[in-house]
Amino acid sequence: MKNTLLLLASLAVATATFAAVPGLAIGAKAPDFTLKNAAGADISLKSLTKSGQVALVFYRSADWCPFCKKQLQALQADLKNIEMSGVRVVGVSYDAPATSGAAAGKLGITFPLLSDMGSKVIDAYGLRNAEAKGKAAGVAHPVVFIVDGKGVIRAKLAREGYKDRPESAEIIAAAKGLK
Repeated sequence: MKNTLLLLASLAVATATFAAVPGLAIGAKAPDFTLKNAAGADISLKSLTKSGQVALVFYRSADWCPFCKKQLQALQADLKNIEMSGVRVVGVSYDAPATSGAAAGKLGITFPLLSDMGSKVIDAYGLRNAEAKGKAAGVAHPVVFIVDGKGVIRAKLAREGYKDRPESAEIIAAAKGLK
Protein backbone atom coordinates (compact mmCIF):
# COMPACT_ATOMS: atom_id res chain seq x y z
CA MET A 1 0.00 0.00 0.00
CA LYS A 2 2.82 2.39 0.92
CA ASN A 3 4.60 1.68 -2.40
CA THR A 4 1.36 2.23 -4.31
CA LEU A 5 0.81 5.58 -2.60
CA LEU A 6 4.39 6.63 -3.33
CA LEU A 7 4.01 5.65 -6.97
CA LEU A 8 0.70 7.51 -7.24
CA ALA A 9 2.24 10.57 -5.61
CA SER A 10 5.20 10.38 -7.99
CA LEU A 11 2.92 9.98 -10.98
CA ALA A 12 0.78 12.91 -9.82
CA VAL A 13 3.85 15.14 -9.54
CA ALA A 14 5.15 13.88 -12.89
CA THR A 15 1.76 14.37 -14.53
CA ALA A 16 1.65 17.96 -13.32
CA THR A 17 4.89 18.65 -15.22
CA PHE A 18 3.74 16.85 -18.38
CA ALA A 19 1.75 19.84 -19.54
CA ALA A 20 5.01 21.17 -20.99
CA VAL A 21 6.19 17.77 -22.26
CA PRO A 22 5.33 17.08 -25.87
CA GLY A 23 3.74 13.88 -27.06
CA LEU A 24 0.59 11.86 -26.82
CA ALA A 25 -1.32 11.69 -23.55
CA ILE A 26 -1.64 8.78 -21.17
CA GLY A 27 -4.70 6.79 -22.21
CA ALA A 28 -4.30 7.58 -25.91
CA LYS A 29 -4.09 4.82 -28.48
CA ALA A 30 -0.45 4.44 -29.52
CA PRO A 31 -0.11 4.80 -33.29
CA ASP A 32 0.96 1.50 -34.80
CA PHE A 33 4.10 1.51 -36.89
CA THR A 34 6.50 -0.71 -38.72
CA LEU A 35 10.17 0.31 -38.56
CA LYS A 36 13.46 -1.33 -39.46
CA ASN A 37 15.70 -2.68 -36.71
CA ALA A 38 19.49 -2.50 -36.87
CA ALA A 39 19.58 -5.66 -39.02
CA GLY A 40 17.09 -4.17 -41.50
CA ALA A 41 14.15 -6.37 -40.49
CA ASP A 42 10.66 -4.85 -40.21
CA ILE A 43 9.32 -4.63 -36.64
CA SER A 44 5.80 -3.44 -35.84
CA LEU A 45 4.45 -2.09 -32.58
CA LYS A 46 1.60 -4.59 -32.88
CA SER A 47 4.07 -7.49 -32.93
CA LEU A 48 5.97 -6.05 -29.96
CA THR A 49 2.87 -5.62 -27.79
CA LYS A 50 1.58 -9.15 -28.45
CA SER A 51 3.74 -10.38 -25.59
CA GLY A 52 2.83 -7.54 -23.20
CA GLN A 53 3.92 -4.05 -22.25
CA VAL A 54 6.57 -2.21 -24.24
CA ALA A 55 8.64 0.78 -23.15
CA LEU A 56 9.08 2.88 -26.27
CA VAL A 57 12.20 4.92 -25.58
CA PHE A 58 12.36 7.84 -27.99
CA TYR A 59 15.87 9.29 -28.08
CA ARG A 60 17.72 11.78 -30.27
CA SER A 61 20.60 9.73 -31.72
CA ALA A 62 22.84 6.90 -30.57
CA ASP A 63 25.47 8.20 -32.99
CA TRP A 64 26.22 11.75 -31.84
CA CYS A 65 24.16 12.44 -28.67
CA PRO A 66 26.17 11.69 -25.50
CA PHE A 67 23.04 11.89 -23.32
CA CYS A 68 21.31 9.28 -25.50
CA LYS A 69 24.32 6.97 -25.33
CA LYS A 70 24.35 7.27 -21.54
CA GLN A 71 20.60 6.57 -21.35
CA LEU A 72 20.79 3.54 -23.63
CA GLN A 73 23.72 2.10 -21.68
CA ALA A 74 21.88 2.63 -18.38
CA LEU A 75 18.81 0.85 -19.76
CA GLN A 76 21.03 -2.00 -20.95
CA ALA A 77 22.65 -2.28 -17.51
CA ASP A 78 19.19 -2.60 -15.91
CA LEU A 79 17.56 -4.55 -18.74
CA LYS A 80 16.96 -7.73 -16.72
CA ASN A 81 15.24 -5.79 -13.93
CA ILE A 82 13.14 -3.83 -16.41
CA GLU A 83 12.08 -7.03 -18.17
CA MET A 84 11.28 -8.67 -14.81
CA SER A 85 8.83 -5.81 -14.21
CA GLY A 86 6.95 -6.98 -17.31
CA VAL A 87 8.21 -4.46 -19.86
CA ARG A 88 10.17 -4.95 -23.06
CA VAL A 89 12.49 -2.05 -23.96
CA VAL A 90 12.60 -0.75 -27.53
CA GLY A 91 14.48 2.35 -28.66
CA VAL A 92 13.26 4.63 -31.45
CA SER A 93 15.26 7.37 -33.18
CA TYR A 94 15.76 8.94 -36.57
CA ASP A 95 19.09 7.09 -36.97
CA ALA A 96 19.49 4.87 -40.04
CA PRO A 97 19.51 1.08 -39.40
CA ALA A 98 23.27 0.90 -40.07
CA THR A 99 23.88 3.75 -37.62
CA SER A 100 21.74 2.04 -34.97
CA GLY A 101 23.54 -1.25 -35.57
CA ALA A 102 26.98 0.32 -35.25
CA ALA A 103 25.95 2.17 -32.09
CA ALA A 104 24.38 -0.96 -30.57
CA GLY A 105 27.60 -2.87 -31.18
CA LYS A 106 29.81 -0.12 -29.80
CA LEU A 107 27.60 0.50 -26.74
CA GLY A 108 26.72 -3.16 -26.05
CA ILE A 109 22.98 -2.65 -26.57
CA THR A 110 20.98 -5.87 -26.99
CA PHE A 111 17.42 -4.50 -27.06
CA PRO A 112 15.98 -3.39 -30.40
CA LEU A 113 16.88 0.05 -31.75
CA LEU A 114 14.35 0.98 -34.41
CA SER A 115 15.02 3.45 -37.21
CA ASP A 116 12.46 6.14 -37.95
CA MET A 117 14.19 7.73 -40.92
CA GLY A 118 11.98 10.60 -42.00
CA SER A 119 10.63 10.93 -38.42
CA LYS A 120 7.09 9.85 -39.35
CA VAL A 121 6.60 7.87 -36.13
CA ILE A 122 8.24 10.64 -34.12
CA ASP A 123 5.67 13.00 -35.67
CA ALA A 124 2.76 10.58 -35.05
CA TYR A 125 3.68 10.55 -31.35
CA GLY A 126 4.00 14.36 -31.30
CA LEU A 127 7.66 14.30 -30.33
CA ARG A 128 9.57 16.09 -33.12
CA ASN A 129 11.83 18.78 -31.71
CA ALA A 130 10.98 21.68 -34.02
CA GLU A 131 13.92 23.69 -32.71
CA ALA A 132 16.49 21.12 -33.86
CA LYS A 133 18.32 22.16 -37.02
CA GLY A 134 21.07 20.78 -39.25
CA LYS A 135 22.02 17.17 -38.57
CA ALA A 136 19.62 17.16 -35.61
CA ALA A 137 16.56 18.08 -37.74
CA GLY A 138 13.93 15.41 -37.17
CA VAL A 139 15.05 14.27 -33.72
CA ALA A 140 12.55 13.37 -31.04
CA HIS A 141 12.19 14.93 -27.65
CA PRO A 142 13.44 12.19 -25.29
CA VAL A 143 10.28 10.58 -23.91
CA VAL A 144 9.45 7.06 -22.71
CA PHE A 145 5.95 5.68 -23.30
CA ILE A 146 4.80 2.43 -21.75
CA VAL A 147 2.32 0.85 -24.14
CA ASP A 148 0.16 -2.07 -23.01
CA GLY A 149 -0.78 -5.20 -24.93
CA LYS A 150 -3.85 -3.46 -26.37
CA GLY A 151 -1.77 -0.61 -27.79
CA VAL A 152 -2.78 2.00 -25.22
CA ILE A 153 -0.29 4.40 -23.66
CA ARG A 154 -0.34 3.66 -19.92
CA ALA A 155 2.61 5.78 -18.77
CA LYS A 156 4.63 8.71 -20.09
CA LEU A 157 8.00 9.52 -18.59
CA ALA A 158 10.08 12.56 -19.44
CA ARG A 159 12.20 15.31 -17.97
CA GLU A 160 12.53 18.93 -18.92
CA GLY A 161 15.19 19.45 -21.56
CA TYR A 162 17.17 16.81 -23.42
CA LYS A 163 20.10 16.24 -21.06
CA ASP A 164 18.25 14.59 -18.18
CA ARG A 165 16.36 11.35 -18.92
CA PRO A 166 13.94 9.07 -17.09
CA GLU A 167 15.87 6.40 -15.21
CA SER A 168 15.37 2.65 -15.28
CA ALA A 169 13.90 2.74 -11.77
CA GLU A 170 11.13 5.05 -13.01
CA ILE A 171 10.28 2.69 -15.86
CA ILE A 172 10.22 -0.24 -13.44
CA ALA A 173 8.04 1.65 -10.92
CA ALA A 174 5.61 2.75 -13.63
CA ALA A 175 5.38 -0.78 -15.04
CA LYS A 176 4.79 -2.31 -11.62
CA GLY A 177 2.16 0.33 -10.88
CA LEU A 178 0.26 -0.71 -14.01
CA LYS A 179 -0.08 -4.37 -13.05
